[in-house]
Parts: sequence; structure tokens; C-alpha cells
Amino acid sequence: MSKADDIGNLFLRFGASAESYKEINSEFEFHEPLTPDAPPSLPAPVKAAAVQIVELKRAAPVSEPLPEKVPTTVMTPRQAGAALPPRSLRERLEQIAHERRSRAPLAAQVATLSNPGSSPARRPQAHVIAVVSAKGGVGKTTVAAALSKLLKHKGRVVALDLDAQNALVSHFHLPRSTPGLNQAVLHGHGWSDACSPTEAGVQCIAFGPANAGDLRNLEALLSEQPDWLARQLADLRLGRDDVLVIDLPTGTSAWLNPVLAMADQVIALTQADAASYLVLDKLQAWLSLLPTQVCAYVVNKVDAQQPLSLDMSELLRQQLGSQWLAEIPVDLQLDQALAFEYEPFDQPTDSPACQALRAIAEHLTLEIEHSRKESAAQ
Repeated sequence: MSKADDIGNLFLRFGASAESYKEINSEFEFHEPLTPDAPPSLPAPVKAAAVQIVELKRAAPVSEPLPEKVPTTVMTPRQAGAALPPRSLRERLEQIAHERRSRAPLAAQVATLSNPGSSPARRPQAHVIAVVSAKGGVGKTTVAAALSKLLKHKGRVVALDLDAQNALVSHFHLPRSTPGLNQAVLHGHGWSDACSPTEAGVQCIAFGPANAGDLRNLEALLSEQPDWLARQLADLRLGRDDVLVIDLPTGTSAWLNPVLAMADQVIALTQADAASYLVLDKLQAWLSLLPTQVCAYVVNKVDAQQPLSLDMSELLRQQLGSQWLAEIPVDLQLDQALAFEYEPFDQPTDSPACQALRAIAEHLTLEIEHSRKESAAQ
């Protein structure tokens, strides 16, 4: 095959013909300009070699026409399904506004019930005892229920459960489904409707079954209306001869400050172990603003068979000083009474823990009588 045939085939490949070939001979001279700093003695620029430029004339392409452009469908994020982005700020604000409006009827019911047009509710006339703890599992609810049963009193004793775990009813052998303060709030009723009589002669106000939304509503009421709790307790119509024992949730909660502000006596419960000792400073910080005589610490579940438990109990006694009230030994009788639904304080012989709880109740009874005498003298 000749060189001409190769050139012809090359033209055909690019859609042209050999007849359109045209050769142009041109000579270009390139002169390097002298820069201002270049020395005048430089040799003259070298003449560049001639460059041949080949011009190709393209004929119209003979190939098939391209197909028409297919329109592209743009899928929105909502149509994409799995590729949904996070909700926008506008959608989040609309959801929050909707939740706030949904709580408005509930708050209006409570406000109507509480008669906000009247003077602000005062603290209860009854003697208020609050049981608190900084760590779970130390027996807070057990002690609150026991003290409610053992206090010697002239009037009523009301045990109030502010812990959403709703465990206080079990210590009074009531069903866990017993309606409580949560149901009273949801239906716009007063807390007096939530009082349940018990075999021990104590009136128990359960927390009642609750979901996460109920808890948020209660926290909102406590936050938006500082005197809301006092108004609910006013519905109980407690007198000077009555006693109110409040079982608070473990740790900090929306209930803590309102209850501490009205408490006549605070029983701070801890345990003779390292975990409880490590959070003792938190418990002391919560109660630091209260008068020293108002707070009393009880060390629970002291195991006489374990040297570490005895040493921890002695360490707590030394650290708490005059605020240390008593220690309660480990006693399976209380757990058995809860499991088999009998009253441990009705047994012929008191167990060691029952004896310690009776002594604490006797101390509180004397405090209540002293407080009543002071109030009557004023």
C-alpha cells in the first residue's frame, strides 16, 4: 500500500476527502526581544526553521444523527425516601409550638382548679417530712413508707409519692395500677381525689401510671407556676395535727426545690458503701442552704458481717457530725414483707431494722410535738 493510500484512508476516517488536501508552506521568523537588562553583546537571534501547517477541511459528517435528548426527572428529597435530610428549623419550631399548644388546655385546667385569682397558696399547715437520696437502691421508699406507718400522730398521716417509679403503693399493698396524682392532673381533679386508704391507717397518694409525655407536662407546670405544688397540696386540706411524708425522686428533679422549701424535716438517706460515699457531697450540697437542725442523715443497710460496711458507717458518722441521726442494719425481713405482702411491724418480734426504724419514728414524733408547741405559742 502506498503512502497516498494511507493518507486517503486517514482523511476518510476524519470524514474528509483526499481532494481537500492543501499544503501551505510558510516561513516564520521568531526574534527574541531583548530585555532591558540584557547585555548588548549578546549574539543575534537564530533564525527559526520553517514550520509546515496542514489545514484540514472537514466535510459534513456522514454518521447517523444523534438521538434526541431524553428529559431528566429531578427527584425531590421527599420522593427520594431513604435520602431524607434532617428536618428544617421551621418544621422543628412548628412541632414545638404544637406541643406547647397541646399543653395549654392542661395548664388551664390546673389554673382554674387552683383559683389563681386568689392569694398565693401558702405551705401546708401539716408537718412536712421529705425523704431524699442522691443514689438509687439505698431504700428511700422503704424508709418513707415505714416512717409513715410508725409516726405517732393526733391527726392524719398522708404519704405522697413524687417518684415516677410509683413504688410507694407496693409498700402499702396497693395495686401498681392505683390512680394517683398523675391521673388527677390529667383529669383536672384535685389531689384529694387521689388519696387511697390503706390497712396501716395511712392515706397514700400514689404517683400513678405515667408516660414520658405526662412527666414533661408535670415538669412544665412546676416550671411555669412556682406555687403549683403548694396549690395542689392545699386541696388536701391538711391541718396542724396532720403529717405529710413525701417520697422524692432520687437525685435532682423538678420536685426537689419546691419540696425542700416547705419541709419541716428532711431525712437524707445514704448507704454504708463506697458508691454512696462518692455522691455524698452532692447530697450535702443540695441541703446546704437549709438550717442544720432541719436535716438528719440516716445510713441504711449497714452489714455487721462486713468490716468495710462497718468502717464506712463510722466514716459517715464522723463526717456528718451532729446531722447524723441513725443507722439501719441489713435486714431481710423488710424484703420478705414486701415480697409476701405482710406488715413487718405487726410481727411478734421486731427485726433489727424494724427496731431502728421505730427509734427514728420516735425521734421524729418528738420533733413534731416540739414544732406544734412552738407554732401554738406564736
